[in-house]
Amino acid sequence: MSKLDAIRPDFSKPVEPLMGIEIEMFGFDSESLAPLGTPGARVSSQDLMQRIASSQGKLKKDSLTGEIIGLDLGCGNFSLEPGGQLEYASCPGLTLQALLDDLRTGLSILEEAGNGQVLFLDHGTNPLAGKDLPLLVPKHRYKILDRYFSSQPGGRGVHMMRYSATAQPNVDVPGGHSEWQDAINLTLALTPFVKQLFSNSWFFQGQRVESSERQRIWDGIDASRTGIPPVAFQPDIASAYAAWGRQAGVFLAGDLPLEKQPLYGELTWEQWETSGWHGTFPSDQDWETHLGTLFPDLRLRRFLEVRMVDAQSFSHALAPMAFWAVALREGRARLWHWLELKSTSVLELLEVVAGCAEDGLARSVLGSFAEYKRGFRPFEGSAAEFVRHEGTTQPSRKLTW
Repeated sequence: MSKLDAIRPDFSKPVEPLMGIEIEMFGFDSESLAPLGTPGARVSSQDLMQRIASSQGKLKKDSLTGEIIGLDLGCGNFSLEPGGQLEYASCPGLTLQALLDDLRTGLSILEEAGNGQVLFLDHGTNPLAGKDLPLLVPKHRYKILDRYFSSQPGGRGVHMMRYSATAQPNVDVPGGHSEWQDAINLTLALTPFVKQLFSNSWFFQGQRVESSERQRIWDGIDASRTGIPPVAFQPDIASAYAAWGRQAGVFLAGDLPLEKQPLYGELTWEQWETSGWHGTFPSDQDWETHLGTLFPDLRLRRFLEVRMVDAQSFSHALAPMAFWAVALREGRARLWHWLELKSTSVLELLEVVAGCAEDGLARSVLGSFAEYKRGFRPFEGSAAEFVRHEGTTQPSRKLTW
């Protein structure tokens, strides 16, 4: 297998215009506000998965630890993040309406399992979890990642694992190689504006912050695997991305035991490939796994994984998906023109994207989000009051389109 096959689509075949969204959220005990899985919470994220599995879906368990790490619904699925965050990944769909229907179904299943005991919150950082938050989902891979990030002096990878949440649109780009590269170049050019537009991390460890704490956390992670990958306007973006990935640090070197896995700064992919590590050399499957351990603002895994967006409120959960689906398919020419004008107004950018939308639901979602952004005022109150005000036991009912 070519090293590029895991990065770019097979351009010899038609690319279906599929899209999907992954949303991460936090859960709190609806009475005590204790984060799920911590003392004072009646349930954990694993308990929720077991409740769902009693009537539908199939539990996903870590093969090495036996820990519950999610639940497969057949197409959409739940995954559990290291700090107890709940992630719902939609089934890929051809339309925004299909994603909305799927998301509503997934959230309904989750809230039924919560049974009024869980307050769900979509926010870029956990507002209430303290500095001593443990690894609440002790999956083997999470233990390895936790050890790696803990070895990085001054790094914030441990905070990323425990306290951050994102909304991740996944977009296929129809057309050939040039269309794919143009979409990547546009995404990277828009990234600084989109980070500002979808900033939504106003509380962290019980304190108010002035701008996106989630973005500060991600900026402080191992720089070899985060940020904007240096591939824009390269003749062959897939090759440039692979070259960047080969210089990134490795934290998951095959099936080696925990104590033999590399720490921060000990091993790059190129070094592993050239010289080995504890007698092992990487396989093609290890390369695919390594690509999945890169955390750039845009990750290339045959489709575009847009990763720079803070988790949004449930009322605007579809806004990032609508934005990128329209921007990368219908709006590329107008957005390149907008960039040439050197405007810095993110509201103007949002209006340009909304004006390109051919789908009525996309226009409605983006219009609602623009109205919210124009009238935005920081929440006046404590972190606990914020969770009470913004959290809900019935997130599906916030999807009001």
